[in-house]
Amino acid sequence: MTRIVKPSKPRHDESRKQGRAAGAKDADTGPRDGAPKQEAWAFSRFGDSRKSARRPKPAGESFAKLAAGETLYGLHSVEAALANPKRRVRHAWLTENAAARLAPLLDARKIAATLALPADLDALTGPGAVHQGAVLQVVPLAQPVLDDFLDALGDAPATVVILDQVTDPHNVGAVLRSAAAFGIGALIVQDRHSPPLTGALAKSASGGLEHVPVIEVVNLARVLEKLKERDFLCIGFDSEGAQRFDAALAGGRRVAFVFGAEDKGLRRLVREGCDAIAALSAPGPIKSLNISNAAAIVFHARAQGQGDAK
Repeated sequence: MTRIVKPSKPRHDESRKQGRAAGAKDADTGPRDGAPKQEAWAFSRFGDSRKSARRPKPAGESFAKLAAGETLYGLHSVEAALANPKRRVRHAWLTENAAARLAPLLDARKIAATLALPADLDALTGPGAVHQGAVLQVVPLAQPVLDDFLDALGDAPATVVILDQVTDPHNVGAVLRSAAAFGIGALIVQDRHSPPLTGALAKSASGGLEHVPVIEVVNLARVLEKLKERDFLCIGFDSEGAQRFDAALAGGRRVAFVFGAEDKGLRRLVREGCDAIAALSAPGPIKSLNISNAAAIVFHARAQGQGDAK
């Protein structure tokens, strides 16, 4: 049964009350740092009656900001992480509503949780994070290396997406979300120019991080060579591309879609390593799209193309 630690107000014993009644000078009534004490108790929504347990650390210590590389937040990303048996979760901090929603997953995994106020979660995640009442401290997922991923494919059809130095975590997360929705096999990124697989990225991925492997590599140009050796058609995207992206390109047996950063596009060696440079058909006055929107359109066309092939 999951045990929830609930912050509580400082408690004053009878001797202190008597001292004040006798005109004694008031003593310090809380921790010196101003943080409230906490009392451990079994959260009633999880089936236990309320009862005392060991006293945890003061809230001022418990709610110190977590390291960026070990934090997941947002209801969908937290729920997906709890449902993923491969994801190691160290601790959960939840509001009452989030705890009620996530109770079955917490109970099944026997994960420790702390009941917290939204302001406490703000302290954990830092300013600007939309945590929706749920924060996890996690261990990064183990990700495959490229050769192992390709060997596991055998001769099966496959689709991968490559991001060429896309550093905005919201864009990478949104691409991951679409990749999970349309059954993309893996996301390949350059190790030195990609955001950490936690925090804002995981929130934007809305659970996609738990379903699509993210393969970090050193050299994308060499990756393209290796993919072509494995019969992948490598298609790069540029709004000025000479070839229009269509069902014929989308429906190949093995395809790698390559997207560049929004400000710089595809780098020269990556562009030269692609079999084709395509542009999406955009009849309106704006010809370029946000990378996550463009990727979603491409993945949808791929799914349709695979359906037609069947």
